[in-house]
Amino acid sequence: MASEYAKHFGLTDTPFARCQNPRWLYLSAQHKETILKTRWAVEEHAGLVLWRADVGMGKSSLIEYLMTVWPKQFGWLCAKLQNTGSISGPRALVSEVVSAFGLEPEATTRKMVTQLENWLLARVIEDNRNVVLFIDEAQSIASKAFPVIRDLINLQTRDRILMQIVMVGQTNVDRRLRNFPALRSRIASASTLHPLSYDECDAMLLHRLEMAGAFDPFKIYSSKAVRAIYDHSNGVPRDFVVLAEAAMKEAFLRDAQRVEFEHVQQALLSLAGRNDYLPDLGDGEAPAILPLRAISRAAASTLQQMAAYAKAA
Repeated sequence: MASEYAKHFGLTDTPFARCQNPRWLYLSAQHKETILKTRWAVEEHAGLVLWRADVGMGKSSLIEYLMTVWPKQFGWLCAKLQNTGSISGPRALVSEVVSAFGLEPEATTRKMVTQLENWLLARVIEDNRNVVLFIDEAQSIASKAFPVIRDLINLQTRDRILMQIVMVGQTNVDRRLRNFPALRSRIASASTLHPLSYDECDAMLLHRLEMAGAFDPFKIYSSKAVRAIYDHSNGVPRDFVVLAEAAMKEAFLRDAQRVEFEHVQQALLSLAGRNDYLPDLGDGEAPAILPLRAISRAAASTLQQMAAYAKAA
């Protein structure tokens, strides 16, 4: 459902959703390369894949994309561990894995491992299906639980590893893995997601606007505005999206028909403190604050409705 500011620009949906719905994900060249390397590792039953990236690079969104696509495309069984900060030891990790695949955990760790192995044998051998476990925010797992990941990879027949694991973490996950050489040596494929280029960020913005119903997405943001958003986000997708949304809201409040550079400047001021680099506008001069001389008609109407509800409360 589109908010007032999105409707103002002819959109039928809000283009800057924070959710991990795969429809919003823009696949850059490095995303596609990561997907291919991971798919090959799964198909070859290699056991362990590692993704690493800084905060805001879209790791969780890429997981959701593959968890949506792979079961439909290949019939693979996919599950995800995401509350890794609460995994304090081996039993907690095995319990989370068992639960992720829809099983009711047994009373002891040993029984849960047997339970999981029997289930994997049925899925892999009898049903001939690949089983993939994504571990999001893997760097947050307690040190006591890390060796269990190696043990899970060791669940195998003479021909194949039963469960393929994709560890996804921030860049400091490498530092954690150095303490577990036996696990680290089992990594069959590793990928790093880097900040996007200007062209990729521009394409990501156009993709989101198109998904939100834009008739002509090229006319909504000026090229100077897109360049400013890119420069101040450093190519980090989450920061780019946050700033692009804030700039669109500033343009709407001023009844502008296009998001311009000055709206990005105003958005930077409104977001000051969110990131260290956002208040720095680059030219050494503070931008002129755009006065709200006249709030757009749509915004004014909404405010009037809110006032009426407040009086009736």
